Amino acid sequence: MTVRHVNAIAGRLSLRPPQRRSLEILHRIMEITTPGKAPEVTAVLDIIRGEFASVSDFERDLPSLCFALATGVGKTRLMGAFVSYLHQAHGPTTSSCWRPT
Repeated sequence: MTVRHVNAIAGRLSLRPPQRRSLEILHRIMEITTPGKAPEVTAVLDIIRGEFASVSDFERDLPSLCFALATGVGKTRLMGAFVSYLHQAHGPTTSSCWRPT
């Protein structure tokens, strides 16, 4: 998959550089992992850690991500961008969980 969806959403929502970078990270994570209903959490964590060394652990027994952005950058807009990206790039059946590819 290309970054076509990222570019379209970033342009449409006028994302700031930190927001765009977060959307690009989500896109990359979705490239290296696959949505699924019963992920092997440790395998997904290892895959993500291989690309993003700062990821230390999931706080729960399911894959979860946290993006640290400064106050006023637009976290609500970023969440809207995430939802739009997941729907456009992966369809309405995208699960909130991942499984390794």
